[in-house]
Amino acid sequence: MIVTPADVPHSWAVPSSGVKCDVVPGRSNLTSISVQREGVYYGQCSEIRGTNHAFTPIIVEAVTLKDYADWVSNQLILQTN
Repeated sequence: MIVTPADVPHSWAVPSSGVKCDVVPGRSNLTSISVQREGVYYGQCSEIRGTNHAFTPIIVEAVTLKDYADWVSNQLILQTN
């Protein structure tokens, strides 16, 4: 995954997947996870940088490779229309 914030530094974390990635505006950071089961995984920003910042939701949806390829294909079709 490539993680880039739009506003302030974040510490992108999904504890159930064992991933935490610090990011700052204007820079990208790369991290990876290995998901064993399809499903939805939740996390949050673990840096407090302002009001309600610690409650910034993170949602990762793990799908099959076929479902992901179908989604990418549909996104490309939408961009060309």
